[in-house]
Amino acid sequence: MDIRDIQYFLAIAEEGNISAAAKRLHMAQPPLSRQIKKLEDQLGVQLMERGKRKIKLTAAGHLLRKRAEQIADLLNTTTKELLDFDTGIRGILSIGAVTASGATLLPNFIKTFRSLYPNVTFRIREGETSRITELLDRGIVDLGMVRTPFDTNTYESVTLPNEPLVIVYSPNHPGMETITTPTVNLSDLEDKPLMIHRKFENQLTTYCRQAGFSPYILCESDDVMPILAWADANIGVAVVPRSAVGLIPRTNLITKEIANPALETTAAIIWVRNRYMSATALHFLNLFMAGNTPSSSSQF
Repeated sequence: MDIRDIQYFLAIAEEGNISAAAKRLHMAQPPLSRQIKKLEDQLGVQLMERGKRKIKLTAAGHLLRKRAEQIADLLNTTTKELLDFDTGIRGILSIGAVTASGATLLPNFIKTFRSLYPNVTFRIREGETSRITELLDRGIVDLGMVRTPFDTNTYESVTLPNEPLVIVYSPNHPGMETITTPTVNLSDLEDKPLMIHRKFENQLTTYCRQAGFSPYILCESDDVMPILAWADANIGVAVVPRSAVGLIPRTNLITKEIANPALETTAAIIWVRNRYMSATALHFLNLFMAGNTPSSSSQF
């Protein structure tokens, strides 16, 4: 099995049928089919079940796909490292970011970085913190922008200033019309249908219980976008980081910070400890650190 076999197999697995894969690979379908059959004979296992329109991977096929993706990612990473080995003034910078941070905090840094290194291009992957750390572990991204907490034994980090959690709700939401102050007390949220990112649920629940009540969690989500959309639809009260509010470009939603006590979250740039970092990634990290205070775990 060589890299060409891996590329052929991945194309079929990703496209779902051989004809689409052949078109993507700019080759005829019969040679591609023969190549995959030859690979199965070489390995002594069936990799896929052929249907009339789609193929279905076998258990062996799923295993090979996982390994093939890792090999392809490693090849791409190695190529990128060699391209920018000397100076990092060109090449590709891969960044993984949680949704809210990627959309609201990252653009300003990218804009400044591009003014200094205009020949660098970017690959952005979004997901939850667990997904971003997985991408870091596999070497698919150079840097991750995540929300705390994370494993400080595995990752170095540079932190951003603390950011408040806010409530976001429709002007017509029942029971909220009596709140006229710029901020809300945590006790004002008792019995309100709250919608929150799963990462902040324990923090909210702990603070509410300290205030003498258990919160009514209407919805917990792995993404802030659905709960902002639900708030816009007047379903409940969203609790999100302040930077996430602008993800829905609407002006009628009301935003208030939570006081007594204040709830906060922290974002950070992280990278795998003691692993080679490309010159391009180092340039970006140095730019980031120039405007932020490194955390106590940060080392070079």
